[in-house]
Amino acid sequence: MAPDTDVLVVVPRRADGGHRDRLWAWLRERWEHAHPTYRLVEGHHDEGPFNRSAAINAGVAEGGPFDVLVIADGDSFVAPLQLERAVATAARTGQLTLAYDRFCYLDEAMSRRVVEGFDGSWEPGVAWSLDWTCSSMVVVPAALWAELGGADEGFVGWGGEDFALRHALETFGGGMHRIPGPVWHLWHPGAPHDADDVFPGRQALYADAAGNPVAMRRLVDGLRADLERTTTPVPS
Repeated sequence: MAPDTDVLVVVPRRADGGHRDRLWAWLRERWEHAHPTYRLVEGHHDEGPFNRSAAINAGVAEGGPFDVLVIADGDSFVAPLQLERAVATAARTGQLTLAYDRFCYLDEAMSRRVVEGFDGSWEPGVAWSLDWTCSSMVVVPAALWAELGGADEGFVGWGGEDFALRHALETFGGGMHRIPGPVWHLWHPGAPHDADDVFPGRQALYADAAGNPVAMRRLVDGLRADLERTTTPVPS
């Protein structure tokens, strides 16, 4: 990564006054220590069911221009060098880069030990892991984000927008990279799954357009126009 690369880190979140806020306070300090030159912005969405896409877009708008965008969940982290490699890869290739290739969900006990400073092996505390997730630590070069035009705020509530974002960015960028290494997810109480019926249909639209830039452009622009029509107040 070039030393003058401007990296904006956006963390989409909603304060809960409890466990998630405590996790984020610990992670924020970790971010500031490990990546002091990165600009860290919290993107908030505080009304109604949580809209992660709206929180991402709010954070990007607040952060202003950047060379590389990192969309980081407020409950997850990767090794510093791993993230630096992801940033360098995104900047060099112009493509979507995930800063991990294995999602590791730490159980409650290990999560507590990690936050308390335990620096031994965390593997015994991995409750389960996945090799296909596409959220947690997403790295996007500026030109690719501009081509997308922002995350799809039509995903309201929990889930779905991460796969849509991956399909769109991978299609517009002509590929995707994964950096070897785990992303560690800290335990927290689960979120309610509101409006689940929205996700399969909307997510399937992105899956159908994946790999076809013309179809994806038509889809993204059409969904955004539909959303603007339904959310723009009618003059009285």
